[in-house]
Amino acid sequence: MSYCPKCGRQILDESLGCPICNVKENTSTPKADAAKEAEVIKEFTVEDQNGTSQRFQAESEATSRDDYQASAPKPVPEQTVPTILKVIIIIAIVVAGGVGQVAGIIAGVVLLKSPIEDYRRFGKTLLTISCIMLGVWFLCCVIGSVFGIVGNAMYYYTPF
Repeated sequence: MSYCPKCGRQILDESLGCPICNVKENTSTPKADAAKEAEVIKEFTVEDQNGTSQRFQAESEATSRDDYQASAPKPVPEQTVPTILKVIIIIAIVVAGGVGQVAGIIAGVVLLKSPIEDYRRFGKTLLTISCIMLGVWFLCCVIGSVFGIVGNAMYYYTPF
């Protein structure tokens, strides 16, 4: 076995050079002499044929699993709209008439622009329900008006 003159790693005598630092010459100096002459490598990365890489560190640089978990960011609890609030808002839209549906459409559009996924889903639901209820409310107003006009016309033109 020989040692790389640059990084001090032990390499096979048959190899063409150091696989880590690509030095082409092998030297047979003892490991202690090679370590004194060569620079100390604290970390290096090895890439395989598939393109995946693996990082190696000196033991003093490496972190334990517990240290890594302690320094890892804590997951943020997902923000959601309370279910009771969703129910109350939807009932208010259904009961309030045209003004409630317009307010629901505006609130739905505002919630659709939120970065929080649950708010966007509720905004989409709110927008859908508000548009459907506004259409039903408008249709009821038109039908009620038509029946009112026809009823009044029948009342005035009916002989007694």
